[in-house]
Amino acid sequence: MKAVVIDGYGGPDRLQIREVKCPELEPGMIRVRVRAAGVNPVDWKIRSGMLKGILRPTFPLILGGDLAGEVDAVGEGVTRFQVGDPVFGMADLRKGQTGAYAEYAVIAESAAARKPDVWSFEQAASVPIAGLTALQSLRDLGRVPSGGSVLINGASGGVGTFAVQIGKALGARVVATCSASNAELVRSLGADTVIDYTVHDVTQRDETFDVFFDAVARSNFRRARHLLKPDGTYVSTLPSPRLIGWMGLLPILRPFGVRRRAAIILVKPRGDDLATLAQLAEQGELRPVIEHVYPLEDARQAHEQSQTGRTRGKIVLHIA
Repeated sequence: MKAVVIDGYGGPDRLQIREVKCPELEPGMIRVRVRAAGVNPVDWKIRSGMLKGILRPTFPLILGGDLAGEVDAVGEGVTRFQVGDPVFGMADLRKGQTGAYAEYAVIAESAAARKPDVWSFEQAASVPIAGLTALQSLRDLGRVPSGGSVLINGASGGVGTFAVQIGKALGARVVATCSASNAELVRSLGADTVIDYTVHDVTQRDETFDVFFDAVARSNFRRARHLLKPDGTYVSTLPSPRLIGWMGLLPILRPFGVRRRAAIILVKPRGDDLATLAQLAEQGELRPVIEHVYPLEDARQAHEQSQTGRTRGKIVLHIA
């Protein structure tokens, strides 16, 4: 099969197109004929070596956690899918699985869901990592109550665009930060209030929230804690020593009346959660935002664009 492969850490020039062996099918897994693959910041962070202290891949490595396509084969014990089913799902590189920048990929049955008819393959491929991150952050870690309030920092990015819509679907009032050039987009996704972070410091806002979700990891708990309600939660997408310290300290302070919480989202590849996102799509409550679609052969340009940090929504690779 054709795939984008890296043989070691480095820049975008490390991404090479070549013919490689198709991944072997294992029990409990499905092999997907990949039609589109999502590009996420974690991909170029792995490629550059930024995450080598957390993830130790074996080279040569095929990157990519997000995919959409048709089931090509099913492994022993698979009951939810059959050959030909249109699916989207998440390859887990932490478990040594082959990534999605390829014509075929093998993923766990439990990490996939049926693609909703309202999404193209490109739209579906943009969803898994960012959509699951937003859902699990707000629903599971933030425990957003219906009628509650959410502040989303970085609402125009891949995770943020999903978080705005999921926050509304959960019944919350959503306040979102982004640049003025992206304000119209974020409002169209359902944000009740949009703040231009280039003009206003959101941490100076005289309002409190049930959840402060830092979708771009550019704030910190110390500066944001006064924006939380007494039992509110701060959720970040990036681990940091200071935040981990707060996560250890806050439970100790609980007997003294401190009920605020801090959390780091470590996304879990749950097929049931993907099905929840698909259901929201079918109900008209969730639409992916895609700024760029590149052919697989232009994976280098896709990484270069992602590294600018200026992408509205998601970047996707189309696999012919």
